[in-house]
Amino acid sequence: KGAFYFLHDKLHEAAYGAIGSEQRCLHHFRYGLALGNVAVKERDDVLLITAVDQINHGGPQAVVDSEQGVAVASLNLDAGKVAMKMSDFFSAYSFFDHGISYLRKGHWEQQYDLSLELFNLAAKCALMNAEHVRLEILIQQIMHYAKCFEDKCQAISISITLLFLSGNVLEGVKTTLSTLASLGEELSRSPWWVPQLVIDYITPS
Repeated sequence: KGAFYFLHDKLHEAAYGAIGSEQRCLHHFRYGLALGNVAVKERDDVLLITAVDQINHGGPQAVVDSEQGVAVASLNLDAGKVAMKMSDFFSAYSFFDHGISYLRKGHWEQQYDLSLELFNLAAKCALMNAEHVRLEILIQQIMHYAKCFEDKCQAISISITLLFLSGNVLEGVKTTLSTLASLGEELSRSPWWVPQLVIDYITPS
């Protein structure tokens, strides 16, 4: 098969630099979309990662309408899941974060399931990457917009894990017991994993 290539890297750099920044973004975006279609059709995870990287070089400004934005957000979701399978949580977080950036205003109402999954997985990766400030922002969004307790479960679990990891054990236990109580699981005595002293400390008199 025929192929075109530059004789020298400097020629490549010069040609690339001669293209305006907006045009470069569009070229990356369109190239990524074309690759993405092939990757999805052939179920090629490696090509999917490459495609979504190209799309994200273009960024949200290259999106022509909300429908395309949703499609690109979904591709980032898929790429993030692939990265998580490889235990590359930094790349996975980047994909989920980019996916969120492609969603338009009102996405929690119009693309609820996609929004919830992107935010939940971004929160998991933020926890793994110790990005606690970003994690708290994601958790706040989920807790505010999630429609039912089941949809908040992952966010609550991550919040409790963060409390324990940060050494705030008492608050972690308190949140755990409060969550159980909201499910009708009142504890009349201290469970084996919580000393009675802790229960007495966090229980209002």
